[in-house]
Amino acid sequence: MSKFDAQFAGRLNGQTVLVTGAAGSIGYETAQGMGNSGATVLVHARAADPARRAVDLLVTNGNGKGRYLAVAGDLGSLAGVRGLVDAVHETAPKGLNGLVNNAGAAFASKALSPDGYERTIAINHVALAALTDGLLDLLGKGADDVGTPSRVVNMTALVESRGNPITDWSYPGKYKQIQAYADAKLLALMYTYAQARRHEGEGLTFNAVSPGAVKTSLGSKAGGPFKMIEALTNPFIPRPEKGSRGCLRLMADPELATATGGYYSSAKLKKSSKQSQDVEAQERICAQTERELRAHP
Repeated sequence: MSKFDAQFAGRLNGQTVLVTGAAGSIGYETAQGMGNSGATVLVHARAADPARRAVDLLVTNGNGKGRYLAVAGDLGSLAGVRGLVDAVHETAPKGLNGLVNNAGAAFASKALSPDGYERTIAINHVALAALTDGLLDLLGKGADDVGTPSRVVNMTALVESRGNPITDWSYPGKYKQIQAYADAKLLALMYTYAQARRHEGEGLTFNAVSPGAVKTSLGSKAGGPFKMIEALTNPFIPRPEKGSRGCLRLMADPELATATGGYYSSAKLKKSSKQSQDVEAQERICAQTERELRAHP
């Protein structure tokens, strides 16, 4: 257990947290840190086998304080999100105290999801919103159970500063991998800010985390420019554990029990891009997201 993790030992005893995209990299390290802090961690992967393998590794490498349970669901479609929502309800019927929307993806070429969204936006933004919406009841139960707000942490990225708050999520026109990823991360960040306002005082907090520059497998999976960037930078940047620290702090630090509407990088409260702080645009994105979710019940 790292020195950073050690400061939160026991802080999540008796709590249940879902971490998406937890089969490797930042998601895996986030799940490990929360388990080491005493949580029961629902370990998500796209398919059941990698989720179970991740659980086996987490148990082997953990400090024995946490409990790990595998859940699976393909976040590339809203049907897959609904399947994951059902699995979480079955696995944690008494409630959730935290949700870390870590799962993300980038793609070398353009294609649409089954619901008609460009895949980068489908996974990094639409699925994040749909999963959170489907778990609000469990998050409410968790808050009532422990008497403190349940915490939602959404993963963004430094590249959000290059994004545009686009409104056509089929992404017409010329496709550029990095730009699509930046746009998707900006949408998710602005949605997070709007959700923090909407749920303030309801026993639920929303915050965003940028992991900073750390080793990940995003580029090797995505191909294209991201693969080249990863090959050039991974030898010189920190391990994924450092990228998980913001998520762990937001979930376990008692001083942040009611903190909401923040952007954290390197586990510290920072300012996101100027355009991401446009409240009118945040509300527009949030309203559009809610319309899209209603259109695909």
